[in-house]
Amino acid sequence: MSVLSTEDRTFWEENGYVVIPNAVPPDQVRAAEQKVWDFLGMGPEHPESWYPNPPRASIMVEMYQDQTLWNNRQYPRVYRAFAEIFGTKKLWVSIDRASMNPPERDDWKYSGKFHWDTSLDLPIEFWVQGVLYLTDTAPNQGAFSCVPGFHRKIKAWLKDLPPDADPRQQDIESLGVRSIPGRAGDLIIWHSALPHGSSPNTADLPRVAQYITMYPAQEEDEEARDHRIEAWRDRLAGLVIEVTGKRWELRKEKEHELGLTAKLSPLGRTLLGLDLWEDN
Repeated sequence: MSVLSTEDRTFWEENGYVVIPNAVPPDQVRAAEQKVWDFLGMGPEHPESWYPNPPRASIMVEMYQDQTLWNNRQYPRVYRAFAEIFGTKKLWVSIDRASMNPPERDDWKYSGKFHWDTSLDLPIEFWVQGVLYLTDTAPNQGAFSCVPGFHRKIKAWLKDLPPDADPRQQDIESLGVRSIPGRAGDLIIWHSALPHGSSPNTADLPRVAQYITMYPAQEEDEEARDHRIEAWRDRLAGLVIEVTGKRWELRKEKEHELGLTAKLSPLGRTLLGLDLWEDN
């Protein structure tokens, strides 16, 4: 059974994003959320713990290799959603972080800006990004926000800018930003040509989330496979998202010292690159 309905596909083509409801089961969502809190040394029921001194540098949580995160990455419904968007089953999954965005107050203001994570050189390469809500998230609760439909307009918009203008320094909010609410377990997938970010959290509760994306496997690149496998096996911190064209340094941090290497399902092994798709 398809994850994306005909209506979902039409919405995706028009808006450049789609919400996959109940992408992972509630027990997996709760487990991953709790591990984020544990990693931070905070508690959802203790608001004062959300604001350490000195303050956190950003909403990102440098947690990459926990079993709960891998359980969500290798969940079949998550995989099928990306496979349907790309039209191929041969995918790799990113190794990305979690985030915790607490409510704003006088000593904590969200400093993130709307941005692109892709090159803006034309023609813009097609890839997608994703965020899995680990908590129910209202529009004003640090929700994922984007400019719907901008993937269809970005080429003309870039060409209309003055020759010396930096597209990343333009007033993105004036383009029509929308904040996307969701329930815990909902997965939002968006076209990387959409400018995006998070809304300021003016609600009463934090937003906890996990970033997940997939992209066509690069199995012929042995160096990339080795890099991915090393990150998983040795529980290393650092983004692993080959499609960006950038290779981030892997670091031995908290998970390397204290964690256990995540167990992978047959699907998870192939999404990592430990096994090859042609062997499955």
